[in-house]
Amino acid sequence: MLNEGSKIAGGQAGDAASEMIRTPQPLTYAEHEAGSDSAASRSKLSVNVNHDISERLRNLAYIQRLSESSIVEVALTMFFARGDDELLGVMLKQLGAVLRRR
Repeated sequence: MLNEGSKIAGGQAGDAASEMIRTPQPLTYAEHEAGSDSAASRSKLSVNVNHDISERLRNLAYIQRLSESSIVEVALTMFFARGDDELLGVMLKQLGAVLRRR
C-alpha cells in the first residue's frame, strides 16, 4: 500500500507511484550506450518474477524482435536514473518490494 503523504526527493509530498509516472525523463542515459558494451562487461543475473510479468516480457521481446535481457537492462537503466539508492529504496518498499528468501 502506498503512503500518500510520504516525502519524495527535494521534500515534495506525494506517492512513489505517481512520482514515477509524472516526472518526464530524457530519452538518453549516460549509464547506457546502446551497442557500446562488450560481452566481457556483462554479468549474468537470474531473478524470479510474477508469471504475468514474465509472459509480457517474452511477448514484447518476440513482437518487437528484441532480447528479453536487453529489455530488462534498458528498463533497469531507466529506473536507476530516476534517483539515488535511498529514494529508490523508499519507492520500492512503498510499491511492495520485499526481501525474498530462497
